[in-house]
Amino acid sequence: MIVPAYNEEAVLGRCLEALARQSRPAEEIIVVDNNSVDRTAEVAQAFGAYGVRVVREVRQGAVHARNRGFDEAGGDVLGRIDADTMVGPEWVAQLAEAFAADPRTGVRPDAVTGPSWFYDIPLRRAGLAAHRFFCHRLNRLLSGHAMLWGSNMALSRGCWSAVRGHTCAEPGMWEDLDLAVHLNRLGLRVCYVDRLRVPVSARRIGASVRDLYSYLRAWPHTYRLHGQRRAAWGAAVFLLVGLVLLRPCSLLVRAHTPYDGTLSLSRLFRRSSTVSRPLP
Repeated sequence: MIVPAYNEEAVLGRCLEALARQSRPAEEIIVVDNNSVDRTAEVAQAFGAYGVRVVREVRQGAVHARNRGFDEAGGDVLGRIDADTMVGPEWVAQLAEAFAADPRTGVRPDAVTGPSWFYDIPLRRAGLAAHRFFCHRLNRLLSGHAMLWGSNMALSRGCWSAVRGHTCAEPGMWEDLDLAVHLNRLGLRVCYVDRLRVPVSARRIGASVRDLYSYLRAWPHTYRLHGQRRAAWGAAVFLLVGLVLLRPCSLLVRAHTPYDGTLSLSRLFRRSSTVSRPLP
């Protein structure tokens, strides 16, 4: 299990606690410390008794941290989540089930992904529905192939070996979308499993309009990098739609106090960097 982390002291403990409570324990849990200047590494090391291992990647960026984690892992199935993901107790078992061969064809998927909902804001069902649409169905419609969701995905060892040399590392792109593009080009099978749901934090949505735009513009940019112009134009249009729809949600996220479900108007006036996650 791979968890890239950059200055994630505030949320990493909850993530690792959830991984430690799996009904089917993960063979290994690797936290990739990507030059954190807070207590991220110390938080991870405190879970050493649960098999958590910390490695450091000095090249800054989610793609480098992800690659280092996958390269370090020794299992047949390489799971990957974010530091603000809190998987349910059956997640590892569900991954194993998803990678089992289809009894009718004998074919195993090369990669598996699923949707997410937000654990630290209300309207969770609406968040799950929105995530299904924007992150999975819309991207499939725009690009013609399946999307991977970095907070909830896994690759087989053979799949990673095949795609490792093809992935891109340009700044300002979505590393999970880049990975999905290359898997498709190599003819590798990505399986979307709707029951493989994980809760994640909505803190990125709570960013300022400027920070949110900076994050979302990586969507069409990633498609342009790969020569998918139609998909890039479609993503650019939905980026603008998303900014309009997400603005009221952003205010709700910033006013909402995570974990205890209360609202605090004073949070609206805090700097967005205190609630938004680092950008790629």
